[in-house]
Amino acid sequence: MNFNQTALELAHLRQEELIAKSARERRSAHRREAARNRLSIRRSIGRRVIAVGERIAAEPALGLARSR
Repeated sequence: MNFNQTALELAHLRQEELIAKSARERRSAHRREAARNRLSIRRSIGRRVIAVGERIAAEPALGLARSR
C-alpha cells in the first residue's frame, strides 16, 4: 500500500466514525426530547383532570330526582 491509499483508507474510517457518532448523538437527543414530551403530556393531562375536578366542585349539590 502506498501513502495515498493508506491516507484514503484512514479518511474513510474517520468519516465512518464521524457518521456513527453523529447518529448516536441524534438518537440520544431524540430520547431526551421524547422524555421532555412525555413530561409535558403528563402535565397537560394532570391540568385537565384538575380543571374537570374544579368544574364538578363548582356545581351545586345534587339532589334527589322528583317522581312524576
